[in-house]
Amino acid sequence: MQRSPFPIFVFPAPALRAMQGPDLERVAALALRATLLSRRSLEIAHQQIVWRGRHFAFSARISAKGELIVEIDVGDPRLAGRIVLEEEMQRAARGARDKARPARRA
Repeated sequence: MQRSPFPIFVFPAPALRAMQGPDLERVAALALRATLLSRRSLEIAHQQIVWRGRHFAFSARISAKGELIVEIDVGDPRLAGRIVLEEEMQRAARGARDKARPARRA
């Protein structure tokens, strides 16, 4: 197997950077693996993983240049196991905007 550099960028939150230190690369790899194992989409609005008893929340999106951007933060145990796709968030936002608009009269 040959390894190649892929256009993947990881942005850890400051709290996570302080907490994980050198293990940050491992947490990022586990987040990417969880995204792939979900087999739903690369664009994730919210997903969590648990590693060494700690919860980590992450989101992933594809940039205009085709790069995968992964943002990771400290997770919330109450949201464990929940996956929210970016598409679902956009659909919910459209629905909220539609409800907020005044009804048009014909």
